[in-house]
Amino acid sequence: MRIPPNLSRIFRVRGRLHYTWFVAIILMAAAVVTQFSTVYPLWQRITLGIAAGLLFFVAITIREFVLSVVATSKGITVKSVTLFVFGGVPQIAKEATLPALELLLAVVGMLSNLIIAVIFYGLYIVLARTGNIVIDVLIQWLAFIYFMLTLFHFIPGFPLDGGRLLRAFLWMATGDYERVTRIASWTGWGIGLLFTIGGILVLIITQQWFVGILLAFPGLVLQ
Repeated sequence: MRIPPNLSRIFRVRGRLHYTWFVAIILMAAAVVTQFSTVYPLWQRITLGIAAGLLFFVAITIREFVLSVVATSKGITVKSVTLFVFGGVPQIAKEATLPALELLLAVVGMLSNLIIAVIFYGLYIVLARTGNIVIDVLIQWLAFIYFMLTLFHFIPGFPLDGGRLLRAFLWMATGDYERVTRIASWTGWGIGLLFTIGGILVLIITQQWFVGILLAFPGLVLQ
């Protein structure tokens, strides 16, 4: 069976994995090891932590696949996608897109995040009835992390979905793609700096390392 042109273009998109993913999986494993009850053996907590990181990676990959499907259906050629912890950054030529399409992709990205978070929470509710506490708590934790990611994407800093919304609106208003891209990017950098400083302060003042890293790490990625 012949693959439709749009799908064949999607399958030819090159994916690049940012190094922050390796740090993220280590942090997720460490979080599960420390947050789960010590009743469970260390090897089991480490395994669950790695599984959580991989499931999170799968969820992000699905989100980016959905965005690639939408982009190609609108005639946009996506050359490559770099996968960060918070999502992907597609390489799209300026000539291939328009403010309205940027707006559409930002909205689809936000909706995709919300749907995935709801799916995780639905799995948690189903698993809660099975009595499997370990898997139940793991999925609940993933649902919480992904919901926080969903909220994080509302921040108006590029390359988050909120930043893409900001760039699309400014692009419509000014018509200057390069200028509004710089504005959205610097906004993202500034917000990332605030997150990083906030996370460090939480670590120093409250000594809650999990909350501190949860704030600082996304900030460093944005910067």
